[in-house]
Amino acid sequence: MKQLLPLIVVVFALGSCEDHPPRPNTSGEIISYDTIKAWDITTYAAFPEPKPFFYDSIGQKINLVSFAKKVGVNTLRLRVLTGKPEFPHATVTQLLQLSKEAYANKMAIWIDFHYSDVWADPGNQTVPKQWEGLSLAVLSDSVKAYSQRIIQQFVDQGTPPAIVQVGNEISPGMLWPVGKFTSSPSEAANVVMLFQAGANGVKAASPKTKIMVHLAGNSTTLWWLGNQYLTAGMQFDVWGFSYYGNWHGCDAKIFTQTCQNLGLRNGKPFIIAETAHPFTLGWHDNTGNVFGDTNQLCATFTATPAKQRAWLEYTWNAGKIHSQFRGMGYWEPAWVTEKTWGGLQGSSWENMALFDFNHKALSAAYFPWR
Repeated sequence: MKQLLPLIVVVFALGSCEDHPPRPNTSGEIISYDTIKAWDITTYAAFPEPKPFFYDSIGQKINLVSFAKKVGVNTLRLRVLTGKPEFPHATVTQLLQLSKEAYANKMAIWIDFHYSDVWADPGNQTVPKQWEGLSLAVLSDSVKAYSQRIIQQFVDQGTPPAIVQVGNEISPGMLWPVGKFTSSPSEAANVVMLFQAGANGVKAASPKTKIMVHLAGNSTTLWWLGNQYLTAGMQFDVWGFSYYGNWHGCDAKIFTQTCQNLGLRNGKPFIIAETAHPFTLGWHDNTGNVFGDTNQLCATFTATPAKQRAWLEYTWNAGKIHSQFRGMGYWEPAWVTEKTWGGLQGSSWENMALFDFNHKALSAAYFPWR
């Protein structure tokens, strides 16, 4: 292991939200913020060279990372898949490079471990091929070693993450079938063992990095799940919740109240880890879009640029009234498509991006985060 020079470690403080933009802790090892204002731009890191050009609202070419910083984003969320990830998933090498650019812009890093060779979400938590058939104990050891090894690479280049998610949307557990959770306490205990193994690996590489548990579901489901995992002994620093009206309920006040209640349940803050809204139901390539029908929209929130921004304001305002709220993330604002691309090279998220089909920044890209 590479020996690091002594560094002054800055604790990532998840303190109360402020009316003014919080200042970064930049003098020591970890760049971090009290209130998270995040974009997940993993696909941008995965774009082959030359990457697509992006433009501000008046058509001037921009650097995506510095533009994100300019409009108030202070944290970049990056997903990590095992195996040999292919577009739209970035390799660790690509993520390391983007992390350097983030730190140069005084932006924090938030790592999202999927612990799968493919997408991990409530419908899929497939164990990586290299770990198939392992017992719970051996799998836990593998998760710990893998997590430590990946995070150590970020530490070694001077870009340690402020937050690490141990699993992505692990409502039904993680690393199926060993870590599958349906309802039994013994299943929850297995999930906790795997989760804590990942957390221990992260902490071994970067002790001051905060650990997030990331769940997805409607209010009733989240309350039940959260309590099941807490009862089974899950330990972490911050709650993370996905919030898409189509899947999790259109009443943000009800949803964030559940988040608040879970935060009070164990004294931990919460972040709305993912949200997004379409600026159109149209398309620009031959790839089907995840959100493409009016029946997927919440009442009054049509698919227009104005309503895309309104959704962010609605969700942020519903969260910030709560004492445990510590921020929000927009999922894949830059997963655009090129006019010449088609089929699998396109984007299933193009109409949810914060840039239009010409890669020009929409009003929601300038959401003020206050």
